[in-house]
Amino acid sequence: MARTFCILIALGTQALFSGDLFWFSYKIATSNGLVVYEEKNIAPVMVPYDGQSTLLCTIPLLFDTTLSKEAFFRKHFDTILPCFYRLSTHMLSLNERNLKHQQDRIELIIEPVRFTVDFKDEFATINAVR
Repeated sequence: MARTFCILIALGTQALFSGDLFWFSYKIATSNGLVVYEEKNIAPVMVPYDGQSTLLCTIPLLFDTTLSKEAFFRKHFDTILPCFYRLSTHMLSLNERNLKHQQDRIELIIEPVRFTVDFKDEFATINAVR
């Protein structure tokens, strides 16, 4: 009983200290201008961090209190995506030509990054954690 209580306290304090920490990654692949693959990842992180944070961007977003923060980010994914372009981003371009056929493939990959967000007034400030 005491062990269960201690575990619940540990999990509760961990959630308190890391409530605004999230994980982000993105990958999209196009072939001849059409999207053939897209992977969007946003998930809460439950591991406390001691790293330094750097400001990525401040965007005008009014937080909807009826949604969880994760659901809010998934809803506004296209709005927050440009904030992460200047991080570890890779773009691969492959062009293959045959006699009657041309294959053009482009991939954009944003490596996984942890970030925090602060909502004040009508703005969301996103900070990357290193």
